[in-house]
Amino acid sequence: MNIRFIFLAIAAIICNAAIALAQTASDPLKPKWLHKRPTPTNPTFIYQVVPSSAYNLEDARSMTLQSLISDAGMKSGVVIVSDHKSTETVSQVWENGKLQEVIKNDMQTVNTAKGHEVPLHASLIDEYWTRDNNGLYHVHHLYAKSELGKMPLYDDVELTTSYMSDPATWGLALIPGAAQFHKGSYLKGGLILGGTVVLVGGIIFTENQRSDYVGKIAKTHNANIKRAYATKRDHFATGRNICIGAGAALYVYNLIDAIVAPGARRVIVKQRPNGNKYALLPTVTEEGAPGITALVTF
Repeated sequence: MNIRFIFLAIAAIICNAAIALAQTASDPLKPKWLHKRPTPTNPTFIYQVVPSSAYNLEDARSMTLQSLISDAGMKSGVVIVSDHKSTETVSQVWENGKLQEVIKNDMQTVNTAKGHEVPLHASLIDEYWTRDNNGLYHVHHLYAKSELGKMPLYDDVELTTSYMSDPATWGLALIPGAAQFHKGSYLKGGLILGGTVVLVGGIIFTENQRSDYVGKIAKTHNANIKRAYATKRDHFATGRNICIGAGAALYVYNLIDAIVAPGARRVIVKQRPNGNKYALLPTVTEEGAPGITALVTF
C-alpha cells in the first residue's frame, strides 16, 4: 500500500510539472509592437499587426496571411512574402478561396493566378502567440506591407530585448519601477514600486516612533520607565536602519535591473546611412514572368 501511494504521488507530481511547463505563450512578455507599431522611414510601405486564432498553431499562422490578403482587398494575384532574417522568399497565391504556396531561396518564385496579376509585397518581421485554457492559439504577426502593385523599400530592422541603448530607460531608471513598466515587465515594476513605498513608509513610521520615545524619555524622571523607553527607542531605530538598508538595496537593484535585464521584445528601425539605400526585391512582370527589381533611393 505504501509503495502504491508513493508511485501515485510521484505520478501526480510529474503530471503537475508537465502542466506547469506547458508553453502558453511564445514569449514571457508581450512585444512592444503589439501595442505600438514601428514608424517606417519612408512612405513605400506600412507596418501592420495581423491577428488570427485557431486550434492549431500552423493554421493560425496561415490565417494571418489570409487576413493580410483580405485586408489588402485582393481577390487574386501574387503575394510575395519574405522573412527579414533570411533571404527565403515565399510566393503565395490566393485563388478561388484557396491559398497556394511555393518556397524557394533564389528570390525568383512566382505563381500565376487567374486574371490580372497584382503583386503585394510583405515582410514578416516578428511573431507573438498565446494559447488559452481551451487550447486555442492566438497569433499576432507584424508585417511590413507595401501598397498593391507598388515596390516597397523596407527598413533595416533589429529585434531585441535589450534596452541599454534606449535613452528613456536611463532616465526612468531613477524612478523605482518606472523603467520596468517602460520595458513591459509590469509585475516586476509593481513589486519594486510597491516595495519602495512600503520601505519608505516603514522608515517614516519607525523614525516617528523613535522620536516619540526620545521625547518621552525627556519628560520622565523614573529610571525604570526611562530604561523601558530607551529600549523601545533603540528597537525603532534598528527598524528604521533596516528599512533604510533594504530601501537602498532595492534601489540599487532597480537601477541595475532597469538597464541590464531584458524587457519586452521591440523593433529597432535602423536609419539609412547618408540617406541612401538600395534593395533587390522579387517581383512579377506584367507578362507574368519572375524577376528581380533594384530599388534605389537618395
